[in-house]
Amino acid sequence: MLLASCIVLIFFLRSTPGIQLAVDASFKFWKFIASLWVNGYQECGGSVIDDHVVLTAAQCVKGIPAKNITVRVGTPSINRGGEIIQVTATVVHPNYKEWDNDIALLWLESSALSDRVSKIEITNSEPNEGEYPSNAGWGETGLEVYVMPKLLQKGVTKVKNRENCSEELIEPFGKEILCTHYKDNDICPGDYGGPLVLANKLVGIAVQGHGCGHVNLPSLYVNVFHYRKWIDQNLKKLKKNKK
Repeated sequence: MLLASCIVLIFFLRSTPGIQLAVDASFKFWKFIASLWVNGYQECGGSVIDDHVVLTAAQCVKGIPAKNITVRVGTPSINRGGEIIQVTATVVHPNYKEWDNDIALLWLESSALSDRVSKIEITNSEPNEGEYPSNAGWGETGLEVYVMPKLLQKGVTKVKNRENCSEELIEPFGKEILCTHYKDNDICPGDYGGPLVLANKLVGIAVQGHGCGHVNLPSLYVNVFHYRKWIDQNLKKLKKNKK
Protein backbone atom coordinates (compact mmCIF):
# COMPACT_ATOMS: atom_id res chain seq x y z
CA MET A 1 0.00 0.00 0.00
CA LEU A 2 1.06 3.61 -0.15
CA LEU A 3 4.00 3.38 2.18
CA ALA A 4 2.78 5.81 4.74
CA SER A 5 -0.21 3.63 5.53
CA CYS A 6 2.29 1.35 7.24
CA ILE A 7 2.16 3.44 10.37
CA VAL A 8 -1.57 2.83 10.65
CA LEU A 9 -0.81 -0.71 11.80
CA ILE A 10 0.22 -0.99 15.42
CA PHE A 11 2.80 -3.67 14.78
CA PHE A 12 4.62 -1.55 12.21
CA LEU A 13 6.78 0.81 14.22
CA ARG A 14 8.47 2.92 11.58
CA SER A 15 7.37 6.57 11.61
CA THR A 16 8.18 9.73 9.71
CA PRO A 17 6.51 13.13 9.82
CA GLY A 18 4.82 14.92 6.95
CA ILE A 19 1.72 15.29 4.80
CA GLN A 20 2.99 12.58 2.46
CA LEU A 21 2.08 9.88 4.99
CA ALA A 22 -0.96 7.94 3.82
CA VAL A 23 -4.19 8.23 5.77
CA ASP A 24 -7.72 6.93 5.44
CA ALA A 25 -9.07 8.58 2.32
CA SER A 26 -12.11 10.85 2.35
CA PHE A 27 -14.14 8.74 -0.06
CA LYS A 28 -16.11 11.65 -1.53
CA PHE A 29 -12.94 12.63 -3.38
CA TRP A 30 -12.31 9.08 -4.66
CA LYS A 31 -15.74 7.94 -5.83
CA PHE A 32 -14.25 6.86 -9.16
CA ILE A 33 -11.79 4.36 -7.68
CA ALA A 34 -12.25 0.63 -8.20
CA SER A 35 -10.79 -2.38 -6.44
CA LEU A 36 -9.80 -5.08 -8.94
CA TRP A 37 -10.26 -8.72 -7.93
CA VAL A 38 -8.80 -11.73 -9.74
CA ASN A 39 -9.98 -15.24 -8.85
CA GLY A 40 -11.50 -13.87 -5.66
CA TYR A 41 -8.43 -11.95 -4.47
CA GLN A 42 -7.84 -8.21 -4.42
CA GLU A 43 -4.94 -7.64 -6.80
CA CYS A 44 -5.01 -4.08 -8.14
CA GLY A 45 -6.76 -0.76 -8.35
CA GLY A 46 -8.45 1.00 -11.23
CA SER A 47 -10.38 4.11 -12.20
CA VAL A 48 -13.91 4.39 -13.59
CA ILE A 49 -13.59 6.56 -16.72
CA ASP A 50 -16.98 5.74 -18.29
CA ASP A 51 -20.17 4.10 -17.12
CA HIS A 52 -19.04 0.59 -18.16
CA VAL A 53 -15.27 1.12 -18.31
CA VAL A 54 -12.40 0.92 -15.81
CA LEU A 55 -8.85 1.99 -16.68
CA THR A 56 -6.07 -0.03 -15.04
CA ALA A 57 -2.58 -1.43 -15.60
CA ALA A 58 -1.99 -4.19 -18.16
CA GLN A 59 0.05 -6.15 -15.59
CA CYS A 60 -3.13 -6.65 -13.58
CA VAL A 61 -5.14 -8.45 -16.27
CA LYS A 62 -2.90 -9.67 -19.11
CA GLY A 63 -3.48 -13.34 -19.81
CA ILE A 64 -6.39 -13.57 -17.36
CA PRO A 65 -9.85 -14.53 -18.67
CA ALA A 66 -12.40 -11.75 -18.15
CA LYS A 67 -14.70 -14.21 -16.35
CA ASN A 68 -12.10 -14.40 -13.55
CA ILE A 69 -12.07 -10.63 -12.96
CA THR A 70 -14.48 -8.48 -10.97
CA VAL A 71 -14.37 -4.94 -9.64
CA ARG A 72 -15.78 -3.52 -6.42
CA VAL A 73 -16.91 0.11 -6.60
CA GLY A 74 -18.73 2.58 -4.39
CA THR A 75 -17.00 1.86 -1.09
CA PRO A 76 -13.78 2.76 0.74
CA SER A 77 -13.76 -0.72 2.31
CA ILE A 78 -11.65 -3.42 0.74
CA ASN A 79 -14.24 -6.13 1.35
CA ARG A 80 -17.53 -4.55 2.45
CA GLY A 81 -20.25 -2.48 0.84
CA GLY A 82 -20.44 -1.00 -2.62
CA GLU A 83 -21.18 -3.14 -5.65
CA ILE A 84 -19.29 -6.04 -7.20
CA ILE A 85 -19.45 -6.04 -11.00
CA GLN A 86 -18.28 -8.72 -13.40
CA VAL A 87 -15.76 -7.82 -16.11
CA THR A 88 -16.85 -9.15 -19.51
CA ALA A 89 -14.01 -7.92 -21.75
CA THR A 90 -10.45 -6.64 -21.43
CA VAL A 91 -8.35 -4.57 -23.83
CA VAL A 92 -4.62 -4.76 -23.10
CA HIS A 93 -2.19 -2.55 -25.00
CA PRO A 94 -0.77 -4.78 -27.75
CA ASN A 95 2.79 -3.64 -27.07
CA TYR A 96 2.72 -4.11 -23.31
CA LYS A 97 5.98 -5.32 -21.79
CA GLU A 98 6.91 -4.65 -18.16
CA TRP A 99 6.63 -0.87 -17.67
CA ASP A 100 6.19 -0.19 -21.39
CA ASN A 101 2.57 0.39 -22.42
CA ASP A 102 1.31 -0.93 -19.07
CA ILE A 103 -2.29 0.09 -19.67
CA ALA A 104 -5.61 -1.73 -20.10
CA LEU A 105 -9.35 -1.12 -20.30
CA LEU A 106 -12.01 -3.28 -18.65
CA TRP A 107 -15.61 -3.51 -19.87
CA LEU A 108 -18.12 -4.08 -17.07
CA GLU A 109 -21.26 -6.20 -17.27
CA SER A 110 -23.36 -3.33 -15.90
CA SER A 111 -22.93 0.39 -15.37
CA ALA A 112 -20.74 1.31 -12.42
CA LEU A 113 -22.24 4.78 -11.99
CA SER A 114 -24.51 5.55 -9.04
CA ASP A 115 -24.85 8.05 -6.22
CA ARG A 116 -21.75 6.37 -4.73
CA VAL A 117 -19.73 6.08 -7.94
CA SER A 118 -18.70 8.76 -10.41
CA LYS A 119 -16.28 8.72 -13.31
CA ILE A 120 -13.06 10.71 -13.40
CA GLU A 121 -12.00 12.94 -16.24
CA ILE A 122 -8.76 12.10 -18.03
CA THR A 123 -6.18 14.86 -18.15
CA ASN A 124 -5.60 16.93 -21.26
CA SER A 125 -2.03 17.75 -20.27
CA GLU A 126 0.96 16.21 -18.59
CA PRO A 127 1.70 17.21 -14.98
CA ASN A 128 4.70 19.45 -14.54
CA GLU A 129 7.85 18.59 -12.66
CA GLY A 130 7.48 19.73 -9.05
CA GLU A 131 3.68 19.38 -8.87
CA TYR A 132 2.09 17.33 -6.09
CA PRO A 133 -0.50 14.78 -7.25
CA SER A 134 -2.32 12.36 -4.93
CA ASN A 135 -2.39 8.56 -5.03
CA ALA A 136 -4.68 6.03 -3.39
CA GLY A 137 -5.20 2.29 -3.04
CA TRP A 138 -5.68 -0.81 -0.93
CA GLY A 139 -2.20 -2.26 -1.50
CA GLU A 140 0.10 -3.98 0.98
CA THR A 141 0.87 -1.97 4.07
CA GLY A 142 4.63 -2.48 3.92
CA LEU A 143 7.54 -4.37 2.44
CA GLU A 144 6.84 -8.11 2.66
CA VAL A 145 4.05 -7.49 5.18
CA TYR A 146 1.38 -9.09 2.93
CA VAL A 147 -1.40 -7.28 4.79
CA MET A 148 -3.97 -5.05 3.11
CA PRO A 149 -5.61 -2.10 4.87
CA LYS A 150 -9.33 -2.40 5.53
CA LEU A 151 -10.01 1.11 4.24
CA LEU A 152 -8.80 3.04 1.21
CA GLN A 153 -5.55 4.89 1.87
CA LYS A 154 -4.36 8.08 0.17
CA GLY A 155 -1.08 9.93 0.03
CA VAL A 156 0.72 12.77 -1.71
CA THR A 157 3.73 12.51 -3.98
CA LYS A 158 5.80 14.80 -6.21
CA VAL A 159 6.53 14.68 -9.95
CA LYS A 160 10.24 14.30 -10.64
CA ASN A 161 12.50 14.85 -13.62
CA ARG A 162 12.56 11.76 -15.89
CA GLU A 163 16.27 11.92 -16.61
CA ASN A 164 17.11 11.97 -12.92
CA CYS A 165 14.77 9.04 -12.31
CA SER A 166 16.31 7.03 -15.13
CA GLU A 167 19.74 7.55 -13.59
CA GLU A 168 18.54 6.55 -10.11
CA LEU A 169 16.80 3.41 -11.37
CA ILE A 170 19.45 2.63 -14.01
CA GLU A 171 16.54 2.15 -16.38
CA PRO A 172 15.78 4.29 -19.44
CA PHE A 173 12.20 5.36 -20.03
CA GLY A 174 10.48 8.10 -21.98
CA LYS A 175 7.35 10.20 -22.01
CA GLU A 176 5.13 7.18 -21.47
CA ILE A 177 6.17 7.15 -17.78
CA LEU A 178 5.70 9.61 -14.93
CA CYS A 179 8.23 9.42 -12.12
CA THR A 180 7.35 10.57 -8.59
CA HIS A 181 9.06 10.70 -5.23
CA TYR A 182 8.19 12.56 -2.04
CA LYS A 183 9.92 11.50 1.15
CA ASP A 184 8.55 8.04 2.05
CA ASN A 185 5.45 7.97 -0.14
CA ASP A 186 5.47 4.91 -2.37
CA ILE A 187 3.17 2.37 -4.00
CA CYS A 188 3.14 -1.33 -3.18
CA PRO A 189 1.64 -4.51 -4.67
CA GLY A 190 -2.13 -4.12 -4.62
CA ASP A 191 -1.87 -0.40 -5.48
CA TYR A 192 -0.80 -1.06 -9.06
CA GLY A 193 -3.40 -0.07 -11.62
CA GLY A 194 -4.68 2.61 -9.26
CA PRO A 195 -4.91 6.35 -9.86
CA LEU A 196 -2.57 9.30 -9.68
CA VAL A 197 -4.71 12.44 -9.55
CA LEU A 198 -3.99 16.13 -9.97
CA ALA A 199 -6.61 18.89 -9.98
CA ASN A 200 -9.40 16.29 -10.00
CA LYS A 201 -8.13 14.70 -13.22
CA LEU A 202 -6.51 11.33 -13.81
CA VAL A 203 -2.85 11.85 -14.75
CA GLY A 204 -1.28 8.47 -13.98
CA ILE A 205 -1.71 4.73 -13.42
CA ALA A 206 0.43 3.15 -10.70
CA VAL A 207 2.76 0.51 -12.14
CA GLN A 208 5.91 0.17 -10.02
CA GLY A 209 7.07 1.02 -6.51
CA HIS A 210 10.46 0.31 -5.00
CA GLY A 211 10.63 -1.29 -1.57
CA CYS A 212 7.33 0.16 -0.34
CA GLY A 213 9.19 3.28 0.74
CA HIS A 214 12.08 1.50 2.46
CA VAL A 215 14.40 2.43 -0.40
CA ASN A 216 15.00 6.04 -1.36
CA LEU A 217 13.88 5.47 -4.95
CA PRO A 218 11.03 6.88 -7.06
CA SER A 219 7.69 5.32 -7.97
CA LEU A 220 6.55 4.92 -11.56
CA TYR A 221 3.19 5.64 -13.18
CA VAL A 222 1.87 5.35 -16.71
CA ASN A 223 1.58 8.86 -18.15
CA VAL A 224 -2.13 8.88 -19.01
CA PHE A 225 -1.81 11.96 -21.22
CA HIS A 226 0.67 10.11 -23.44
CA TYR A 227 -1.97 7.40 -24.02
CA ARG A 228 -4.98 9.68 -24.43
CA LYS A 229 -5.40 8.78 -28.13
CA TRP A 230 -5.16 5.03 -27.41
CA ILE A 231 -7.69 5.31 -24.60
CA ASP A 232 -10.17 7.30 -26.70
CA GLN A 233 -9.90 4.98 -29.71
CA ASN A 234 -10.34 1.78 -27.71
CA LEU A 235 -13.09 3.24 -25.57
CA LYS A 236 -15.06 3.94 -28.74
CA LYS A 237 -14.42 0.42 -30.03
CA LEU A 238 -15.59 -1.12 -26.77
CA LYS A 239 -18.79 0.92 -26.76
CA LYS A 240 -19.52 0.05 -30.39
CA ASN A 241 -18.90 -3.68 -29.92
CA LYS A 242 -20.93 -3.89 -26.71
CA LYS A 243 -24.06 -2.09 -27.94
